[in-house]
Amino acid sequence: MSDYLDRSKQLLGESKINALADKVILVIGLGGVGGTALEALARSGFKKFILIDSDVVDASNLNRQVLYTSEDIGKNKTYISKQHLLSINNSLDIKVFKSKIGDIKLEKLELGKVDFIVDAIDSVEGKLHIYEFAQKNHIPFISSLGMGNRVDPESVTITKLNKTENDPLARKIRYLAKQKGLDLKEIPVVFSKEIPLIKSPKPASMIMVPSTAGLLIAKYVLFTIL
Repeated sequence: MSDYLDRSKQLLGESKINALADKVILVIGLGGVGGTALEALARSGFKKFILIDSDVVDASNLNRQVLYTSEDIGKNKTYISKQHLLSINNSLDIKVFKSKIGDIKLEKLELGKVDFIVDAIDSVEGKLHIYEFAQKNHIPFISSLGMGNRVDPESVTITKLNKTENDPLARKIRYLAKQKGLDLKEIPVVFSKEIPLIKSPKPASMIMVPSTAGLLIAKYVLFTIL
């Protein structure tokens, strides 16, 4: 009987895929970006995850958030995400926290070992806390900047925070990160170079841009770990 990772092992080699099994990936934010990154990582061979999100699934999420269906509306995203991953591979080790980072600090949670952090939340305060936590504890990480109000997936790229532009969220984060003494050149981000099509207090989006960002994050995590 074949293993679900047989083709991955064929592509990258069994030793590399096996090296992913004991790495613990912390994913904070399970929306369009974080959810796509999470599923890609689980299908790539990572087997240990910590998931953090305080939100529930809303009908408006279904146009772009790949982990959820109409049957999940009103349910907590961490719970649904865990069940979805286990339906792919029931041997995965998944710990979940229904928490909002910013309201609660990562130090307050019993995370245990963490090998990589994926930040896919919208809260500026939460992001700055994640950056500080990751740098203090020498944990590699990547942060998603704003993917809303855009439609061009080819404009999404990975860079450092000091090289971002055309993004109100990035400008605010850069300013506050400097105030905290964080080195912007040491903060990797996935970023869209596309100028937002509209201005809206509640960002509009479709599936292409967030999913592209999530897949780029998964690639970055995979290549960093290997």
